Amino acid sequence: MASIKLIEPKKKPRYYQITANVLVNGKIERRYGRFDFDPTELKNARARNAAANAAAAEFERQEQEKADKEASNAGKTFAVVAQEYIASNRSRMAPSVRLKGDYDSNRNKENTSLKKEKYLQRIQCYPEFSEKPIALITKKDCDTIIRFIEDSDARVYKRAVLKPESKEFKTVSCPKIAKNCTIREETIERIFRGETVSLDSAQQVAAALGKTVEQMFEVEIDRRPMTKKTMREYNLFIRSVLNYANDNYGTSLQMPMIKASGRKGKSVDCLHRDEVEALQAALKECSMLEKAIVLCLLNTGVRRGELAGLTWKDVNFRDGTIHVSKSLLVFPNYGYQLTTTKESNIRDVDVAPEFMAFLKDYHEQWKSRKKLMGASWQKNLEKKGAKYAQSLLDLRGNDFVICNDYGFPINPDSYAALVRRVGKKAGIEKIHPHMFRHTFVSILLSNPNIGVATVAAEAGHAQPSTTLAIYTQVYDRRRDEIRKQMSKELYKSDCSIRQKKKHETQNLVLFWWAMRDSNPHWSGYEPPALTVKLMALMKFERTCEGRSNDPS
Repeated sequence: MASIKLIEPKKKPRYYQITANVLVNGKIERRYGRFDFDPTELKNARARNAAANAAAAEFERQEQEKADKEASNAGKTFAVVAQEYIASNRSRMAPSVRLKGDYDSNRNKENTSLKKEKYLQRIQCYPEFSEKPIALITKKDCDTIIRFIEDSDARVYKRAVLKPESKEFKTVSCPKIAKNCTIREETIERIFRGETVSLDSAQQVAAALGKTVEQMFEVEIDRRPMTKKTMREYNLFIRSVLNYANDNYGTSLQMPMIKASGRKGKSVDCLHRDEVEALQAALKECSMLEKAIVLCLLNTGVRRGELAGLTWKDVNFRDGTIHVSKSLLVFPNYGYQLTTTKESNIRDVDVAPEFMAFLKDYHEQWKSRKKLMGASWQKNLEKKGAKYAQSLLDLRGNDFVICNDYGFPINPDSYAALVRRVGKKAGIEKIHPHMFRHTFVSILLSNPNIGVATVAAEAGHAQPSTTLAIYTQVYDRRRDEIRKQMSKELYKSDCSIRQKKKHETQNLVLFWWAMRDSNPHWSGYEPPALTVKLMALMKFERTCEGRSNDPS
C-alpha cells in the first residue's frame, strides 16, 4: 500500500512525497515519487490528501507494471534479445538509405545485418550462453563465449583434387555431366584437368558419375583460425545486444572490451612490375570488356562496387580524372542497388593520359554497341539477371561504363572469375580484383614526392593511417632510399666540401702536368708550394674515405 507524506520546504512550494511498495523477484522494493499540487485549487487539507492518495495509488500501479515487465524481459534469453536487436535495426539496414541523405544515422547496411545473424548462429552453438537469461549474464560468461568462438570458429576450407587414376570414370562428356549438376561446364572441365575445386563441386561430379568422393578425389582441408578483426566484431555484437537490453529492459549489464588473440590478417598482395607487364601483354588477346575491367582496376584503384557503379558522366576526359561517388552492390533481398561509397568517401582519381586515351576508344565502341542494339538497349535481360530483374530495370537511364550487351551493369561479384581468366593467360596464379587496388596504392607510395595524405585521398581511405597500416611493405623496399636521403640531407655539407677539395686536387694535378710539359725547368721536381697543397688534399681525401690519417 502506497503512503504519502507532506513536505514543507522553507523557500519552495509544498509537495507530497510518495512511497510505493513494489514486489520485485519475491521481495518488496520501495520506490519514491512526488505529487505537486496547486494550493489555489486544493484549498483544504482533506482535498489535498485525497488527491495525493489517488496519485500515490496510480504511481504504485505504474511502478508495479514496470517491475513486472522488467522481470519478464529479464527472463528472456540472450538469443531472444539478440533476435529482437537485429530486428530493431533491420529497418535501418536497407542499402538504399545510403543515397537518401540520411546515411550518418543509418550506417548499418543489409550485409551487416546478415553478418549479425551469422554471429548469432555461431553463438547459439554454445547454449550455456545463448539460452541464459539476459539479466544473469556476467563478464565471465562473455569471456567464456569469446574464447569458445576463438577456439572453435576457425574457418575450414575443403577442397578436392581429382586422382590421376579417376579419369577412367569419365564415361560421358562434360556437357552431359553438367546436365546432372548445378555447376558450370567450365568447372567440370577444370576438374578433369586436375585443378583444385570446392568439395561441393567434387561431390556433384562424383554423384553424377555414380561414384563417391573418396573414390575419385583427394580431399584437402585447410583450417584457418579466426582473425583479430573478426573476433572484435563478435565482441562488438555481444556488447550491442547487452546495451540494447539495458536501454529497453532496464537491465544494468556491462561488457568491457575483451582482448582477442586471433591470428593477424594476411599481408597485402600486390602485383610486381614484371607481372604488370605480363598482364598488359596478355590483354592484347582479350576482349574489350576484359581490357576495360582490368585496366580500370589497375589505373584507378577503385573497389569492385565502385567500378560497377561508374557511369560515363563520371569520366572527365578534359581534366583526365575519374569521379568516384557511388557504388553498385548486389544484396540478397534487394538485388542491384546504387549506394554510396565506403565511408561515403567521394573523390576524383587522377589517371594516366594513356589510360584516358584507351577510355576514349572504349567509349566509341560503347556508343556503337548502344546504337546497334537500338530498342533492345536496357530493355532485354539476360538469363543471369532474371533473378533481380526489377532492380535492374530500376537502373535504366544510367550509362554504366562496365555493362553487358544490353547496357545493364555486370554483377561485381563476377569480376573475380574474369580477372583469374586474364591472369591465367598472363601466367599469374592467385590473382583477385582487390590486388589491383593494392598495386595502385603501392605504385603511388613508391614515389617519395607523393605524400601519404595524397595517396589516401586518391584511394578513398578515410584516414591516412589506414594507408600506412595496410601498405607498410612498400617502405621495406625503400630502406636504401631512406638511408641515402638521410645521408644527403644531414651530411650534405661534408659531402660538398669533399667534392670541392676533390675538384681542387684534380685541377692542380692537371695544371702541374701542363706546366711540366711546357717548361723544361719543371721536369723532375715539383714546386714546394704545390707539393704541400697536394699532400694536404690527399690527406683530406683519405680522411673522408675512412683511411689512416698518416700520409705514409
